[in-house]
Amino acid sequence: MSLAIALANGVFSARYGGRSAASDGDSKVKGERKSRAMSANGDEGEWMQRARKLANQRAAQFRKERGAPPVAPAPWRRKRKTEKGDEAANAEWRSAARAYDDLPGRRVSEDEEEMTAAAGDGLWRVDMAGLSEEDWATQWTMTLEEWRVVKKDVSANARTPSEALRGFEDAGLRRVSPDIAAGMLRVVADKAKSSRADREELAGLRRDSRVAHLIGTCVAAARRGSEALAPASASSAAWAVALIAGERANAAEMEVLAERCAVLVDAMTPRQTADLAWALASCRHSSRAVFRALDARFASDAGLAKYKPYDVSTLAWAFAHLGGGGAGFVDGLDRWFSGGVNVEEVAMLASSEADAELAATASKNARTFTPHALAATAWGLTVLGGDATRSFSFRAVWAELARRGLEIDSDARDESDESSDGVSDATRVTHGPWMGKHLNQIHQAIVSVDALGGTEASGLVALPASLVAAAEAAWTAQRRPPVTSWYQRDVASILSYMGAKHEEEATCAGYRVDLLIPDARALLGEARPVAVEVDGPSHFARNDPSVALGQTRLKHRQLRALGFAVLSVPVADWEYLETSEEKVEFLREGFDAAAASEA
Repeated sequence: MSLAIALANGVFSARYGGRSAASDGDSKVKGERKSRAMSANGDEGEWMQRARKLANQRAAQFRKERGAPPVAPAPWRRKRKTEKGDEAANAEWRSAARAYDDLPGRRVSEDEEEMTAAAGDGLWRVDMAGLSEEDWATQWTMTLEEWRVVKKDVSANARTPSEALRGFEDAGLRRVSPDIAAGMLRVVADKAKSSRADREELAGLRRDSRVAHLIGTCVAAARRGSEALAPASASSAAWAVALIAGERANAAEMEVLAERCAVLVDAMTPRQTADLAWALASCRHSSRAVFRALDARFASDAGLAKYKPYDVSTLAWAFAHLGGGGAGFVDGLDRWFSGGVNVEEVAMLASSEADAELAATASKNARTFTPHALAATAWGLTVLGGDATRSFSFRAVWAELARRGLEIDSDARDESDESSDGVSDATRVTHGPWMGKHLNQIHQAIVSVDALGGTEASGLVALPASLVAAAEAAWTAQRRPPVTSWYQRDVASILSYMGAKHEEEATCAGYRVDLLIPDARALLGEARPVAVEVDGPSHFARNDPSVALGQTRLKHRQLRALGFAVLSVPVADWEYLETSEEKVEFLREGFDAAAASEA
């Protein structure tokens, strides 16, 4: 009540985009008409007016307590309002200056023109290119010794990311080097992960000005190729941005960090490269430069020699999800399982003793994987396909799946477990340590091996029947509610216009197909079913619609292996078609390409 009385005399004054006195007169009549119309329906008009007045009073009080807006530090060069510049230059200024509108103010001398933010963008336009490394370093007042103390204290006492940010802010958040900023981001992201922050909490976190400042400091260093951002810090910054922002934000910042990381890959530790690959894959951010650099590193003699099983499985998932071919990664993985031995040279010896020793080494290394990491690695090699599914490492992973499946059967018999087939109920399927997602990954690997002629044709050991049954049961027990988009309905209407009879949200071999044409004889020239997939943005890299994600590629490949022709209709292409004739022509060209494709 006292707060309401204290704010009673507050006056609203818009800081940005406020109305002029001339426009007030024109809008006054409209406002009165609207108010009278609302009052005619009851007290709604008066209630809205009181709520709006109170909100304006609180906004005025907030601006009064905050004080005057800050200005940028003196050594930094920024554009004056009188300098127009071109749009490309303006875009560079904006991207280089994110998160610096919170810096403390400074006095402006009488003979110096005051520099202000550009109207409308709300960002300081900082000329990072014109700022020397020495001048920039003068901004960093926190020493490494101070940082170690602060990091230890915050890591031990903060339970949430907000508490960690408060601890860093009390220690001097605004004047830290890029390396320290990356370290702070890592701690904040770790706290968000350990506290299981939900989507809303992460959304608030990435909008926090303190987080924006830390990200901006790292991005500014990465953009200029500064040595102030070490390889470990670049990897940590990318990992933290991916965890905090996810797929929804900070794509421009991730692109700058990825470009810098591609140069620093060779100087990173195994865990840092795994974190970098995970960061890009988890937020669907394609970076051919990074994955090419990783591929080249793994193809070298060192390869994956010092990598832990967790790092190996993370890399396998990242390469499959987003990284492309990964030939160098598969070569390095072969050497990892063989203990550094060249598998091709051993095969040329045609020695049974050498083969047995090699198999024993591979089995020993495969046993170090956790069940979940083992399934993820098998799935990753399956998605990569081609030579990856015929590689020595895939045989080692497959053999370990078979061995653990037999152990589960043996334990089940000893315990007289009637549910040893792995099916616990209609919606939850488990088999030993594997459940749901991991059994689905194993099932997709089994389907791919069957498409190559089965285990015998591929030189693989047979998996236990119980594991195969559990994986198939988990696959068929999936419950995914159908989601029909506007684009899918539009494609369906064009198919009807073309005279193609189709089914919506059909289930084919456990996959849900958007539009299924059971008999496409008139379209393909042969009696072959066609699966029409209307693939939205979530099926592709967020920054490159030409890069399909691993799950999408595997689905299309396995449907082709099962005898379906697959027509993918990317929304990014479909939305540019205006007339029905253009859409019909697009689908006809797609049908021709699908008919020519091989399973």
